[in-house]
Amino acid sequence: MREPITFVEIEQDFCNLTYGVAPCMAGIGVTGNTQCYNTLRTCQDTDNYDRGTKKLLFSDAQPPAGMYAVPSIRRISTAPTVINPGGGGRRSGPLGQRASLSVTFQDHPSSDLLTDPYLDERGVDALHQGTFWTKWLARNPYYNNRIVRVYDGYVGDELAEMTSRTYLIDKIEGPNSRGEVTLHAKDVLRLADNDKALAPAPSLGALRVDYNKDATGNIEVVGATTADYPSSGTIRINREVFRYTGRSMSGDTLRFTGVTRATDGTERHDHKAGDRVQVCLRYNEVRVEELAREWLQDYAGVPSEYIPFAEWQAEADLWLDQFDFTGLITEPTGVTQLLGEICEQALFYIWWDERAQLIRMQAIAPRIYEDVEQIDDRRNIIADSIDLRDEPSARVSQVWVFWGVRDASASLTQDDNYTRLRVRADLDAEAPEQYDDSRVRKIYSRWIHTEGQAINLSTRILNKLRDNPRTMTLELDAKDRRFWTGDVIDVLTRNSVNFLGEPQVDRWQILSAEEIEAGHRVKYVLDLYEFGVSGLHGRWMEVNAPNYEDATETERLAGAWWADADGRIPDGDESDEGYMWI
Repeated sequence: MREPITFVEIEQDFCNLTYGVAPCMAGIGVTGNTQCYNTLRTCQDTDNYDRGTKKLLFSDAQPPAGMYAVPSIRRISTAPTVINPGGGGRRSGPLGQRASLSVTFQDHPSSDLLTDPYLDERGVDALHQGTFWTKWLARNPYYNNRIVRVYDGYVGDELAEMTSRTYLIDKIEGPNSRGEVTLHAKDVLRLADNDKALAPAPSLGALRVDYNKDATGNIEVVGATTADYPSSGTIRINREVFRYTGRSMSGDTLRFTGVTRATDGTERHDHKAGDRVQVCLRYNEVRVEELAREWLQDYAGVPSEYIPFAEWQAEADLWLDQFDFTGLITEPTGVTQLLGEICEQALFYIWWDERAQLIRMQAIAPRIYEDVEQIDDRRNIIADSIDLRDEPSARVSQVWVFWGVRDASASLTQDDNYTRLRVRADLDAEAPEQYDDSRVRKIYSRWIHTEGQAINLSTRILNKLRDNPRTMTLELDAKDRRFWTGDVIDVLTRNSVNFLGEPQVDRWQILSAEEIEAGHRVKYVLDLYEFGVSGLHGRWMEVNAPNYEDATETERLAGAWWADADGRIPDGDESDEGYMWI
């Protein structure tokens, strides 16, 4: 039997320069052992500090010959990413549940061989001075948001062959009285948390003089420069929103010109010197993947290499092209909140794929044309591990979409702050013969700007959530751990049967995946992948697409053709009904 082993790799900051060698000017002309440890905290020439990385490897067992790792890991626990498709689940936040990691190390004496590049020159007995973690923390206090990776595999595997997951360090606790140090980390989307990332950023500019409600001239601001505001745009002072066409500096005063008062449904008010002048973000028909990328990169500081934008665009081209949003953000708002709004209102979701080290994006859509793998009781599912549950709290019988904001400065969660309302209801679902109650889901949108978008949103939500959503928990052997969060699979199990009691194949989406026994067992939570509509679902095709009678079965599933007046496909088999646009 193969022996599982887990490695944890920390990427610490490490200067690329050599102490006292130009361009590093530290230590020049100084005698004695004064070297730094090539970290910013110990740097003596911060102007020339050249930030690089150094990888430190730890393991939970004695590493094999030829692989250097400190075998000091005592415990590892993880909480998996849990996706929340379209914000439909009410038990987690709009972006689902963040993946997290906790690793406990046993502290120990350290020779500094791995962490001190000048050990031979220092002339100290490092093994008897401090411990590994007390010294590391003293030299590396700036560890927040640095990368930590977990590798799960078997003794004899190379790191590159192992399953890896990536996180960002949140905090490190210890050493405690038992000499234990615990590292806590979360996935990359933690950078977008509402308490960390705001869009727009808070503005520092303030009114230089009073500006009463009858004023019509320029607005003068102190405490800011032209770089703090766009050349033309929108600002907010208290409850009033203004547009301006130009701005310039005169001494220490920033002057806004071409001012239009009380825009976007707001009213004129008196404003006092010192009142904050907040820059606003205005968007006009911007598609949702562009909004998500801007907020994550520009306001949450997520590195671009974590965003596979070409994949996002392809997904939006296919399913989200109608969701070009128009809206105004008049005050600093958490990026997670903003992402939650557009995920719910365009019915897509994003999540951190800790294995691929990418932020994934997927629309809620009937992907019935895609081939997916199938698992079953006999070949894959570990005995007695299946648990099926209904989620009645997530069921919906009516969807109310409020859109057309009256006053951009007022509450966005009040019915009367919207000019338009689209209601879609399934009264049969509320009848005594069925569920015998009403479940209303209200959506307040600053982004929707057409009736078609409101209709599309309400229809798709009701199609998906009209009946009690179902979840399944099951466990698979490590041989099947290729399945991961976001994957869609078919499941054949005796726990799910048709009207005759025969096992049936259902399609499910993996909401979370967690290795509960490293190298042996993986636990999955799945959501029944139903869309609530039947028939063929049409998509736009290339100009040179074949006629229906010449198309292959795969092409027929992935495309669309116009039907005759009777709903049948021209020149097709009598059983071939027309396509439904979604």
